[in-house]
Amino acid sequence: MSGKPATRCTMNSCSNRAIRIVGECRYCEHKFCGQHRIPETHACPNLITCKQNSFKIYADRLLSEKCVASKV
Repeated sequence: MSGKPATRCTMNSCSNRAIRIVGECRYCEHKFCGQHRIPETHACPNLITCKQNSFKIYADRLLSEKCVASKV
């Protein structure tokens, strides 16, 4: 057992352990448990940036998969 204390979820009302890899929010850089790791569930202050990034990713993906009929 290591002498390092377990990292707890950053949410005030939660006392669960934070998940190591996927528990860190890339937008606010806080650590969360499995229940609060999604930006919407922990009321991320950078939620607007998160949504803009997701929108851009999905818009680019849709444009790359666009079907175009050939003209005969």
